Amino acid sequence: MTTAVEGEVARRARTLLREKRLADALDDFRWRSEADLSRYDAARPLSMQYEEFLSLYQEELRYPSQYRRSLAIDDESGKHIGNVMYYNIDAVHGEAELGITIGEPEYWNRGYGTDAARLLVERLLRDLGFKRVYLKTLEWNHRARRAFEKAGFSECGRTYRSGNSFILMEIRREWLATEAERELAATPVA
Repeated sequence: MTTAVEGEVARRARTLLREKRLADALDDFRWRSEADLSRYDAARPLSMQYEEFLSLYQEELRYPSQYRRSLAIDDESGKHIGNVMYYNIDAVHGEAELGITIGEPEYWNRGYGTDAARLLVERLLRDLGFKRVYLKTLEWNHRARRAFEKAGFSECGRTYRSGNSFILMEIRREWLATEAERELAATPVA
């Protein structure tokens, strides 16, 4: 039997999405300060001190934005291994952009990113009524592209920003019906 976790949003056998906590701040600060991780977001590492970051973090937890929501990713043992978010929320068109970070390198290439992306997409499309979820990933980040494809995303364009080339990917609500048919076909008949 699976025990409910405070702030739980969605779960699979190995991956849990939950509300962010103040205790996550140190992990988030460490991940966003690392140059190697920042380059996957085409961003600069944080340059502020932890105390300033913590103050901003507390403010965001207290007063969340209606246009951006960030969730923690825990592994099956409850370890915080990354974050997944949706932002640029457009309620009129029913769409949002997805972003994800698996901050602990020992969890890379083990399916946690795919699992977390899929969990969030299913929640957005099925439970929250979004019509489309999209993302941008760096053209050279083949590992992320494969993970997003496994989660159901397909390439829909390209864009450029600050000297970086990005692949645009999307998933639409119609994917849910196709996925349900695929799962039904894969279920053994008793």
